[in-house]
Amino acid sequence: MSSPVVPVDSAVYYSGAYWNDLPAVVEHLHTRMSGHADRTWMHRTLEHRGAPYRAALSLNVGNGWVERDLVRLGVVESAHGIEYLPDLVEAARSAAAEEGLPITYEQADTNRAEFHRGPFDLVVDHAALHHVAHIDRVVRGLCERLEPGGTLVGFDYVGPHRNQYPWEVWEAAHQVNLLLPEHLRQEMTYPHLPTMLVDDPTEAVHSELIEETVRRYFEVEQWEDLGGAIAYLLLTHNARLHARPHDETDEWVRLVLDHDRVFTAAHPEHNLFAFFLARPRHDVLAETEQLATWSAEEERREAAAGDAGSYYPPTSLQLLTQALSDERDRVRALEQSEPTSPAVRGVKAAARQLAGALVRSARHRIGELRRRG
Repeated sequence: MSSPVVPVDSAVYYSGAYWNDLPAVVEHLHTRMSGHADRTWMHRTLEHRGAPYRAALSLNVGNGWVERDLVRLGVVESAHGIEYLPDLVEAARSAAAEEGLPITYEQADTNRAEFHRGPFDLVVDHAALHHVAHIDRVVRGLCERLEPGGTLVGFDYVGPHRNQYPWEVWEAAHQVNLLLPEHLRQEMTYPHLPTMLVDDPTEAVHSELIEETVRRYFEVEQWEDLGGAIAYLLLTHNARLHARPHDETDEWVRLVLDHDRVFTAAHPEHNLFAFFLARPRHDVLAETEQLATWSAEEERREAAAGDAGSYYPPTSLQLLTQALSDERDRVRALEQSEPTSPAVRGVKAAARQLAGALVRSARHRIGELRRRG
C-alpha cells in the first residue's frame, strides 16, 4: 500500500464538535502542555527555544490556521506547509496572502517524504502523523531536514489505530457517561471500521506507532500525556452537550476531565493524545543497516495491507459492532421490499436474538474486567 486514499471531501476535517471546542478542555490541555491554563502549545514551543524560529515545516496543514498563528505570535519568522487536498492548499494560500504573511504551501503527499525545501529549524506535527501510513519514512525525512539543534513539536493523537478502543477504555468511559445527566450523555457508538475507511481511510492509520518512531530519530526533551480515554470519547461529537450553553455544561465537563486524569494516571498505556518537543538524532542516519531493517519492515506492512487499509485484526468490539450493523441493514432491506412478510418478522426475531447474545457477551466480558481489576 503506497499511500491510503484520502477523502474526496475535505469537509470531513472541519465538521462536528470536538472536546477541545470546550473551554474547560482547552484549559486542561494548555495546562498539561505549557503549565499554564492561558498559554498554548505554541507559547511552550517558543519558550523551549527562547527565541523565534527562522523557518518551519508544517505537515498536513489543512486550511493553514496553525502556520498563520505561529507567524502572528512570533513563534516563527516564516513557514512552509504541505497538504494533499488541493482545495485546502488553495484556502491556506489565500488566507496567508490576504494577511501578507511569509508562508508558502505546496500540494503533496506527505507519505512520500519528499521534503525538497529547507533546511528548517522547526517541524510542526499538529494532528498530522496519525494520518501517515509510511511513518518511518516520513519521520526519518523530518530528521534529515531539521538543522542540528532544531525542534520537532508534536500535538497529536497517539491512541489505538483507527480509534479501535479496547474493552477497558470503552467500559470506563461508559461508567463515567452514566454519571452525567441523561440529556448530556454521549450516545457511545463504537467507531464502525468499514464506514471509517470510506469517510477517511487515513484516520489513525498507525497512531500507535508514533511515539516509538519519533524516539527512533529524535531525542525527546518533553513528552506530556494529555489523556482523552474518558474525556475525548464522551465530549467529542456529543451533539446534545455541545448544543447547551457552556455555563450549563461546564460543571459536567470538568467532572469528566477529573475522571479522565485519574484514569490516565492509572492506565498510561491507554493515553490517547500527546504533546512533545524533540531534537533530531542525526547520528542515527548513519546506521545504514538499522535503517534498511526499518524500511523493510514498513514496506512489508504496507504491502500486506493492500488498498483496503486493513492493517490489524479487528477488536472484539468491532466484530460486535459490525454484526449489529449487518443485521440492521438486513432488516431495513427486507422492510423496503416486503414490509409485512413472514420473512421480515423472522429476520427481526433473529436480529433480536443476535442483539441479546451480543449484550450477554458484553456483560460477560465486563464482568471479567471487573474481577480482574
